[in-house]
Amino acid sequence: MHAAIGKTMGARIIFGKDSVEVSAGITVEKAVSSAGKLPDTYLYLLNGRPIPMTSTLDDGDVVEAVRIASGG
Repeated sequence: MHAAIGKTMGARIIFGKDSVEVSAGITVEKAVSSAGKLPDTYLYLLNGRPIPMTSTLDDGDVVEAVRIASGG
């Protein structure tokens, strides 16, 4: 069996039917911004639990971005 030494898996952020692969070690906010989305318009869930957008992503993390709807 061969192990991948030094290889980074990265993380994934899911936006409904779309998803983006990002590098581990960056914040959710930076990852979402780099995907061309506005970070303040989503709630972020990791394993079904809310996390702040300032959280740093680890290898293998899968974050669900839930669009926040508001209105008057």
